[in-house]
Amino acid sequence: MSDATHMLLHKAFQIGYVPILGSYSVHTVEAIEKAATMGMNTIIAGQAHIDLSTPEGKACRRHGIRVLYPLEKFVYHGVSLRNQTSPEQTEIPLFLAPRHHLSGSQVIALDDELIRYETLEDGVLVGCQRGWNGTTPAQHREGTILFWPGDCEQEVVRMKDSPNLLGWYVLDDSPGDARSALRAMYRIVRKYDPEIRQPVCAGYGDAGSVLNFGPGICDIMMIYWYPVEPDRYMRESTAEEVQWILAKARERVPGVPFIGVFQSFDGRPINSGQGLPTSEQVREQMEDFVREGACGLIAFQSSKWGWIDTPELEKPIGKAYREIRQTSGLFVRPETEAMARRRTQPQGFWTTPNRVPGYVPAWRLAAPFDVPEGKTLDAMFPPDEAIDFDAVYGGPFGEIRWRTWDTVGGEMEISNLFNRGLIVHKTAYAVSDVENDRERDALMGVSSDDDCIVRINDAEVYRYEGSGGVTRDKYKIKVRLPKGHFRLFVKCHNRLGGWGFSLRFMDLDETPLEGLRFDPGRQ
Repeated sequence: MSDATHMLLHKAFQIGYVPILGSYSVHTVEAIEKAATMGMNTIIAGQAHIDLSTPEGKACRRHGIRVLYPLEKFVYHGVSLRNQTSPEQTEIPLFLAPRHHLSGSQVIALDDELIRYETLEDGVLVGCQRGWNGTTPAQHREGTILFWPGDCEQEVVRMKDSPNLLGWYVLDDSPGDARSALRAMYRIVRKYDPEIRQPVCAGYGDAGSVLNFGPGICDIMMIYWYPVEPDRYMRESTAEEVQWILAKARERVPGVPFIGVFQSFDGRPINSGQGLPTSEQVREQMEDFVREGACGLIAFQSSKWGWIDTPELEKPIGKAYREIRQTSGLFVRPETEAMARRRTQPQGFWTTPNRVPGYVPAWRLAAPFDVPEGKTLDAMFPPDEAIDFDAVYGGPFGEIRWRTWDTVGGEMEISNLFNRGLIVHKTAYAVSDVENDRERDALMGVSSDDDCIVRINDAEVYRYEGSGGVTRDKYKIKVRLPKGHFRLFVKCHNRLGGWGFSLRFMDLDETPLEGLRFDPGRQ
């Protein structure tokens, strides 16, 4: 590594002056002991590892390994508001996912309001006392995930005093619109820990998951991007996605720190879409996160097929963790030319993002419309005939209203807005109004998952029919942008899995395009 530069990890929430260095899925005493020899000081684990009377808890205490305790179950229960709710309503319809879980408690938190209800009948909360316990009745958005604060508070109280506890793990991928629930959970944790000795950590695995980030949600982001697939290694995408995710997050919370979660597992046996990283690829992932200013590193593995039983994965992790313990940093090699070309933010830790012009910062979106079997873009719904931002449509989960959602670097991940298991054969519509300072030719960088139409005013400029994932600027299409106002219209259909699209404008030399103003803008 003669060309490597020593880079310090960003100092935030250290354990005895050592950055957070850890792993998922460290279950047994033997695994804990192996983790300790590798230099780990943190694991994501449950009650057995918190409890000092268990073999696992004793092993963690003996080896100085701290625990991020999971609270995600309090948002991953499959219960959300079916419709927009007014401050006066005393009966509140819910959407119940097929595998939903209900609490025995009769108090829910929605945004800043507490609501006490008498019973649940046929998917409706009945006998609701609005503004319970001195809170203020308010309007709440359809799709908002419910939160039962009493259940969560009881669990926090049971676990909070363990010396093994490092902090709390509250989010792992997007369950839908969980912002209200996550803020309520954060308030409970801070009630017992106002000085933030036990940080709240939330996981973000793609651009769209930043939907569930903002003030009062977490203290540390955990960003994961697994670049090794069975037949390709997308190294450059790790740094690029981290920059875009952090740019959006730090617009909302300047300087929020992050932990890099790197791929240390083989996804082939479980058909997860990932492959087996080499030792070199594991090292490169860690270097790439440190180059972007990470304050810690955590290895992701599933219960099997990870570093725990794969020596070629274990060795580079242990070597890097011991290096960080000794030097507070990592020797990082120069980024590749492709990474440098895609760079939008500076290397290392930064507080507020650089401005990047040309990408659509937000869309007015109406979704999801349920598509009949055998149809895709040819399934017609009211927005195909006319755009009415005040309209309310019927949908499979309840009301559909036009709502404004931010993009992350022009990427609109629709799948993160809903329960991912329920969005097969659905269609979404998105609209952005643009002011252009002059007529000109430009390149439109576009990609979609899956079928998609893009129109500038009434002219179709992009059509894709088929399945596939979103890759920024996958297609670069020359378009003529009129002077003054024009409207972007997108219709995007999901066949299976992920769902979304990306769109931005560039000069003909592929530099970001100046001179465009978008409505809606950033939220």
